[in-house]
Amino acid sequence: MATAFDIPLHSPEFHMVDPYPVFRELRREQPVYWCAGAGYWAITRYDDGLRIHRDPEAFCSGQGMTMRGGELEDVKDVDTLITIDPPRHTRQRQLVSRAFTPRAVADLEPRIRSIVDELFDRVRPGDTIDFVDAVAAPLPIIVIAELLGVPIEDRDRFIAWTNASVGRADPEYAQDEAMAALGDQAEYFVDIFEQRRREPKDDLISRLIAVEAEADDFTADDLLNMCFLLMAAGNETTRNLISGGLLGLIENPEGKEKLRAGATPIATGVEEMLRWWNPVIHMARTATRDVTVRDKYVRAGDQVVMFYGSLNRDEDVFGADADSFRVDRDPNPHVAFGFGQHFCLGANLARLEARVMLEGLFERFRNVELDGEVQRLRSTMIHGVKHMPVRMGA
Repeated sequence: MATAFDIPLHSPEFHMVDPYPVFRELRREQPVYWCAGAGYWAITRYDDGLRIHRDPEAFCSGQGMTMRGGELEDVKDVDTLITIDPPRHTRQRQLVSRAFTPRAVADLEPRIRSIVDELFDRVRPGDTIDFVDAVAAPLPIIVIAELLGVPIEDRDRFIAWTNASVGRADPEYAQDEAMAALGDQAEYFVDIFEQRRREPKDDLISRLIAVEAEADDFTADDLLNMCFLLMAAGNETTRNLISGGLLGLIENPEGKEKLRAGATPIATGVEEMLRWWNPVIHMARTATRDVTVRDKYVRAGDQVVMFYGSLNRDEDVFGADADSFRVDRDPNPHVAFGFGQHFCLGANLARLEARVMLEGLFERFRNVELDGEVQRLRSTMIHGVKHMPVRMGA
């Protein structure tokens, strides 16, 4: 086993290649691993990750949900739904949860289907497209923009702002440009808030503004941060589920044909796309008291970082073929959406968007194949695909 300084888990380059052999060795040899170079405990086994998720009193989110030493370490200084603890977290989650109930999400399916049709209408059989730019990015951003109540005509700006927020380590989204983009985003939403205060509409922003006007525990800053989070989370994770999941299908054509032929339900395949690709690389918690995790003594104030890509390939849970992409895997208790009180609010929406996209893809195109180099996001937080040229078959 390499020493702590030999495994740069806090380096974007580590996650851009193939981290899974290292994770496999860690699960076997040191499942609770001290990363001395960054100063945190790496959690690589499924059961340990669930234990931490289930115990927010011992492992809190309020001191940071991104790894120490990573490019997004300062996210702990911004209060959002994913960086606060109960009771404040419970209250804010309730404010937006009605927009993401199973019934509310199911009601969105006709509109999502029409968006998918509109996107594929622009693609002719035989065309080579950047699947991220043409499909994976616009689909979720249009959906979340309509839920919030902001003009979908501004979707290119929304995508750029999201890129800026999660791509700080990527040269394509330079740091200076990222900071300027975040300032632009704040000004944009403040203008929208003023419009809704004058003329409320039937949208999520108007409902949040009504709460802000009445509640002492939901401020103007909370309103702005909530919109930032919904825009980023509603876009970034789903677009990488769609693009990374499709990459998995392209690399495993037998699985793709099972889904196309109906031998395996597409919804089952989407779960495997989530497990295998893992749009979110990690989530962090901070120990609030001294506690033992396996055989390691974790002190109060220590950070524990759960690497979802490792949790979701734990052989004790997913079997000897845990590294394989198997569209018919069932049961599939992955934690791609987290677990416990911070389980992703938009999980059902992401699943629906991915399923409808695949249904539209299989209906229109006989085959999809890579037609160039896949460019991945340089990040320790998001397992992202920036560009993916594909040829759309007849």
